[in-house]
Amino acid sequence: MNKARGLLSLSEQDLGIVRAQKRLDEIPEKHAVLELRKKIREFEGVRVKAQAYVDEARRMVSKDEDEAASLDEKIETEQAKIISGAITNPKELQNLSRELDALRRRKDKLENTTIGVMEKLENGTAQLAKIDKAIAMAHEKEAALIREFQAKGGALQHEIAVMKGKRDALAKGLSGDLMERYEHARETKHGIGVGVLRSGSCSACRMELPSERVQALESGPDVAVCPNCKRLLVVRVAEDHE
Repeated sequence: MNKARGLLSLSEQDLGIVRAQKRLDEIPEKHAVLELRKKIREFEGVRVKAQAYVDEARRMVSKDEDEAASLDEKIETEQAKIISGAITNPKELQNLSRELDALRRRKDKLENTTIGVMEKLENGTAQLAKIDKAIAMAHEKEAALIREFQAKGGALQHEIAVMKGKRDALAKGLSGDLMERYEHARETKHGIGVGVLRSGSCSACRMELPSERVQALESGPDVAVCPNCKRLLVVRVAEDHE
């Protein structure tokens, strides 16, 4: 295959790949998956805060329980002193009784505080369960959307893969210098790297060229450069010969 025909075939494959990729990107399920993943990240952010709240509530409950156990031990010790009869001094007994009352008041206050913290823990745990359920449901919906996207996009993905294979084969048939110039033009000219001289105009930029330029191009090589848009310009496609 001559280089002019090869360039045109290569450009055709590239444009086909771009169009197919655009159709693939516009499949509704793809955008739905992206939006859902954004929502999942938001859920996960909320979950981190909810988990921190629950962890702190558990820490406080554990701390209160440890303090309550310590108070129970002290109360039991003070009661044992009074019951034993070992202490007969009225003033000492009065002091022990006051200390015992203070310990009991502290325990009552602690129990009320612990009840409040446990309520917070219960509410936080329930909220965490709701968030986990919402995340699980979102992942299930995401999986369903992905299956739908794969079903709809599978044919397009296969089509793109086939075109890329043909493109690679065509690229290997062109010189490195020509491919470099073509790729540069594609990159700088919105994905279209080559035009065709038709009726005195470049098919890529659609500009009518001066007659003297057209004559110069027609008397030159099969592949030139458009004097207007600077893309590669196929002047003519020579017939292939065995």
